Formats: sequence, C-alpha cells, structure tokens
Amino acid sequence: MDRLSLRAVEEMASGEGFKMTPQRRVIVNYLEKATNHPTADDVFYAVNKKFPMTSRATVYNTLNWLKTVGMLRERFEGEKMRYDPNCERHHHFICHACGLVEDINSELIEELDAFKLPGKHKVESYEVTVRGVCRNCRK
Repeated sequence: MDRLSLRAVEEMASGEGFKMTPQRRVIVNYLEKATNHPTADDVFYAVNKKFPMTSRATVYNTLNWLKTVGMLRERFEGEKMRYDPNCERHHHFICHACGLVEDINSELIEELDAFKLPGKHKVESYEVTVRGVCRNCRK
C-alpha cells in the first residue's frame, strides 16, 4: 500500500468485518485527498462539516484502525500528532513560520546506505526532516 484510498480501505474493512459507515467513508475521503498531514482535530472538524453528529471517538477509532492495518502513518511534529496517508518511503519539509508539512520524494534525498553509526549499529531505514520557510511565507 503506497497511498490511502477508499477502495483499498473498503476491501480491507470487508475482509476484517469492519463496518464502513458514511462517517468513516468521509474520514477516509478526507485523508485520501489530504496533503497537509492533518491532526485528529483537523479530521474531526472536516468530517463534522458533512456529518455534524460524528463523534471524536469515531474519528480516533478510525484513525487508529487505519494506522494498525498499515494504511496510515502517525507523525509527531510541532507538539501535535499528525496523520500521513502516504505510506510509501518519503521525507518531509516543515515550514517553521506556518507549520506546513509537505512530502519530499525519497529520490531527492541522497541515499545513505553507506552511512555508519558509532557502535556498529546497522541502518535499515531513515527519515529526513528538512526545516525552513515555505514559498508562501517567503512572499
């Protein structure tokens, strides 16, 4: 699974007996289109625009289920837990002015396979976070 999709989630849910309610579909639709690495509150407020009675428990339970089945990644950034629907290998740019979190294709970051850590640790994967000011904040 590279990126969260409603079709893949529906297939997974039916195989696991997880009921796809209209609220859960809206949650997945929102995440599927999200490029801003939303917080649970972002998801909650977006879903409540379409389904005002959706509970925080439904949002949190859906986020946790998607994370557990490997369709969503958690990322702690700026004292907030954010959710990343892009599960393929990638890195991040974070704007310190507005808080934007944006994906960076892993091919843009030099491969570090030869990178050695002290103590004979074996590097199996890594994630790079580049911090700066985004183009909108620079204007």
